[in-house]
Amino acid sequence: MCVKFEWNPPASEAAIRQAEADYGGPLPEEFVELLRKANGGSTDGNLSILDVEDCVQRNFDYEVPEYLPGYFMIGDDGGGTAILINARDRRIYEVDMGVMDERFVVLSANSLGELLALGTALIERDHLRREDM
Repeated sequence: MCVKFEWNPPASEAAIRQAEADYGGPLPEEFVELLRKANGGSTDGNLSILDVEDCVQRNFDYEVPEYLPGYFMIGDDGGGTAILINARDRRIYEVDMGVMDERFVVLSANSLGELLALGTALIERDHLRREDM
């Protein structure tokens, strides 16, 4: 399966610095590297990666720093599931946006690069596997 992302143009350094100032600290390094190449994007499926202008507000709206310290929301699946990077192990996780509790966080990919190569959230991967049977 070849994943096709529709990417936005790169984020400016000024926009990245502003987002970090608004957040009160550095954004995850892997996410910043991606922002320098593409300021968010989405697949033909449901995976969306946030742009620099929206990422901090989305984290505050869903109270990620309060309920999931050490995580940063970088995207979503378009169906109520947040895509998060963990600052401790640098892996990618998913959680229902209505729960935001570490007991319900599920590993999605071992790295941001792996998530981008897969191009889908867990629920979509499960659906695709069932179609292949």
